[in-house]
Order: sequence, then structure tokens, then C-alpha cells
Amino acid sequence: MAKPNEKLVRKWRKLAEEGHLYTEISRRYPRFSVDQVRHYCLGHTGRKFGGPIQRVGRWKGSNVWLRGERSPHSELTLKQAKKVLDDWDEEKDRWGSPGSVWAKKLDVSSSTIYMLRRGETWKHLGHPNQGRKPKKRKKRA
Repeated sequence: MAKPNEKLVRKWRKLAEEGHLYTEISRRYPRFSVDQVRHYCLGHTGRKFGGPIQRVGRWKGSNVWLRGERSPHSELTLKQAKKVLDDWDEEKDRWGSPGSVWAKKLDVSSSTIYMLRRGETWKHLGHPNQGRKPKKRKKRA
């Protein structure tokens, strides 16, 4: 794979400083991968080149453009995620269907459903049922 020259790296770093995503920058320069752009912008490679070096986590740990179904790692659609989260049964104070049932129905792993329900994924939805747990029941004597 080709290596960028210092002038090009400075241009990338300026674009990143202006808020452009590494993927956007990479699309402008198709000879270079997103990983190359990111490494040069973060200073992992070409540290001595000029231009502003980006901070790791400049998106505060969450890239707003790659949330939910836009994420390349997403296994669910927005509609599916909401359907799973809407499955809380208020009367019974528990989930209507087990996570394994949803996993089979949506053809994903059970952990995908459990992470959604715990609020570890799709946090940006702010769904009221994320993180809910059944209240502890008192044992009968």
C-alpha cells in the first residue's frame, strides 16, 4: 500500500481538525485506507510531520455518525431494537420473552439481545426499558 507524503498528511490532519471523519478523508484519497488516515492523524505514524495531531477519543468515546444500525458492527435494525426493548411487561415486572427467544427470532446471538437490554449497546436511544431488571421478590417462608 502506498505511503502518503508529509504535505498530504498535513492536509488530512487539518481536515480531521475541522471535524471530518477519517472515512470521509479516506474517500477523498482512495489510494489510502481509513486505517492509514487514522494512524497518521493520531500521530501513530508520521509523528514528526507537521499539522495538528488528533486526540484519541475526540468523539468522547461515541462516534455519533456510527450509532445504531449505521454502525458496521450492528446486527439489528432500529425497528428490531425498539421491538425488543418494548417487550417489557409492566404487570409481571419482567421481560415478556426471554432473550434467547428474541435471538432466535432475529437470527442474532443471545448476548446481542442481553447487551441491548442492559443498555450496553444502542445507548443513544435512551429507551426507558434499557437497564431494567425485575424487582427482587421476597422469598416465602
